[in-house]
Amino acid sequence: MIKKIDNTDLEAAVNLANQVFHEFIAEGYSEEGRQTFTKYLDFKLEEMNEDLISGHKVLWGFYEDGRIVGVIGTRDELHISLMFVDKDYHHRGIARALFDTVLAELKSQHPGDPFVLTVNSSPYAVAVYHRFGFVDIAGEQENNGIRFVPMKMTINQHE
Repeated sequence: MIKKIDNTDLEAAVNLANQVFHEFIAEGYSEEGRQTFTKYLDFKLEEMNEDLISGHKVLWGFYEDGRIVGVIGTRDELHISLMFVDKDYHHRGIARALFDTVLAELKSQHPGDPFVLTVNSSPYAVAVYHRFGFVDIAGEQENNGIRFVPMKMTINQHE
């Protein structure tokens, strides 16, 4: 089941993101990058709660047996800010289901209008975003130790 995450499940979602980051992504980052990511999540926990209430950020969780096993988030509506799936649930279509949920919601908010969805993908997830239809808009970059590839996907609902 996929549903929007509210403040009651926010900590579990952040913990999942942190766990998956350290299992799969952190090794390719410098110590600065690992600290930046961890601080971002820790610091953002209370700020994220405010952002969820205001609508600045939206998080969706994939739940199995009442537990979050996947999470995707957007900020400023058209930017994917995070997407993580528990390692025991990889290759089950959870990331695709989460992404499709976000895409359907955005299409309903922009009926008939084209829009551009962006993401700064970790090098680990670039292939996943390519499968979703994203294209690179620049090469790999680094900011505060965080390595990422800027990507975009143009949605033209008239096609």
